[in-house]
Amino acid sequence: MKAFALLICILTAGLSSGQKQVLHQKQIWYKYNLKVPIGDYWQIRQEFDDRNFIDPTRQSQFLTRTHLQRKLGKEWSVALGFAYFVHSLPQEPEIQDFYNISELRPSVEIVNNTSLSHKFHLHHRYWTEFRFFKQPGEVYEFTTIRIRYKLELGYELSEKFSFLIFDEIHFNVSNNITYNVFDQNRYGIAAMYSPVKNIGFEIMYINWFQQAVQGDLFYDRDIVRIALHHTLDVFREVGSGH
Repeated sequence: MKAFALLICILTAGLSSGQKQVLHQKQIWYKYNLKVPIGDYWQIRQEFDDRNFIDPTRQSQFLTRTHLQRKLGKEWSVALGFAYFVHSLPQEPEIQDFYNISELRPSVEIVNNTSLSHKFHLHHRYWTEFRFFKQPGEVYEFTTIRIRYKLELGYELSEKFSFLIFDEIHFNVSNNITYNVFDQNRYGIAAMYSPVKNIGFEIMYINWFQQAVQGDLFYDRDIVRIALHHTLDVFREVGSGH
């Protein structure tokens, strides 16, 4: 998978001259994922994600993201989202004298969930993001559109234990993009323990392979993500017709 991602990077790098450099980094992420169903068709999703370098330690990103989701039949759903990011730059943890840049990121999401059997589930996610970065003078400037596709296979061992594997590829769409039309590829595996129906504790491994904007630099990141998944059913009966 990593070799395939590197091949895409090279092919989309415009055959730029110079030696390719790959930086290997380690990160740990802490995530809170809240879902609030509203009736049978609507749902609000809220995420908080704190992403940190380790060895040496400092913050990489902080984000909060909100989605309003609508079911379309049994297997499909659509959502409108909005995220606020704080990027700590440069993305080299050895540099402790870093600075922060804010980003606003509206998004559109289309999802297909298919049950292959009682235990196995297939998840397709199509995501389009519109990226606005903060400029001097408190102004946010549009920079690029990013298109993401994720394929995920889930397995339910029991009511309390579940597992998943996934791969997600990202592409940039913009007249300003010279080298990194391919932005990044992420693949990973996760296990979740749900002691009760509305609470889940998840640990995930992610490999993040990304091409930097200059084209000859790549980030190869090994990431451990610890997440709390929480569902609040306080509005379940609203609009359900019961």
